[in-house]
Amino acid sequence: MKRFILSIAILLGVLSLLLLLIVTKVSDIKMVGQSRQPEAEIHYENKVIVLLYHDVQEPDAAGMPRLLTVTPHQFEAHLKALKDHSYQVISMEEYVRFARQGKPVPPNAVVLTFDDGYESFYTRAYPILQKHGVPASNFVIGAPTDTRDPKKGQYLTWNQMRELILAGHGIYSHTYDSHCMVDTAPEGPEQPALTHPAYLAQSKRPESAEEFRKRIRSDLTLMNERLRTELGDRSKLLAFPYGAYNKETLQAAEEAGIELLFTTREGINTAADRLVHRIDAGEPYITADALIATIRKYHRTNESNL
Repeated sequence: MKRFILSIAILLGVLSLLLLLIVTKVSDIKMVGQSRQPEAEIHYENKVIVLLYHDVQEPDAAGMPRLLTVTPHQFEAHLKALKDHSYQVISMEEYVRFARQGKPVPPNAVVLTFDDGYESFYTRAYPILQKHGVPASNFVIGAPTDTRDPKKGQYLTWNQMRELILAGHGIYSHTYDSHCMVDTAPEGPEQPALTHPAYLAQSKRPESAEEFRKRIRSDLTLMNERLRTELGDRSKLLAFPYGAYNKETLQAAEEAGIELLFTTREGINTAADRLVHRIDAGEPYITADALIATIRKYHRTNESNL
């Protein structure tokens, strides 16, 4: 009987020792795994990269990708790649405080912007943004939202915009009705409405310099007022249609109280930049890897200076 009890005791001791070894080994493995996790890489500080999208759509019926679009899957891959490479998406209002007041932004700050106010921002991009917990902003055109002409495409409604704002996203100006081309002479050529005097067919002459300045100033002021009336007070920001601007456009924007102006010129932004650079991310050929490679091109020189 004593020998049996002794055998049981030895067996229990061996099992306890084995259990202790297993627990220690598992703990060691966890510690090794933790020690190998890299810290978030700092690519740049006190600067912001702004990305530009337009539309989120599936390929057409023939399977061909659409220009100025990304698919929902592609857009989600972009967001995952940004996170995996330590980029931090911030809101537009955070960026405005950085640019206008010198407030700090996190390292590797990125702002997501969309142009034109397509309804796909609500139906397709919005659920993906909410899933990943990141904000984005849309520069919307006032006239198609107010007229709701289906022949001119599907645009965000004011109610959809209000919901987007409550969820932490931004809505800003892409002009009221100047996202178009105008004739500059009886036989053309057409030029962006925000940068060229229009030819007045009834008067058989082009706009005078003063008529041109008044037209674009009135457009920008009207859009600011529509946004304030429908969505409440917000930062006055403008994205140039077609990325086109000149000294008259800049003067009109200043007179309309515009705080920051968003271009289509690529680059990285400091707090001193009033003409904001944006990197095009919204084409069907821009994979997640291609996006990261393009972004790195604009901050690689900064990494060596950190």
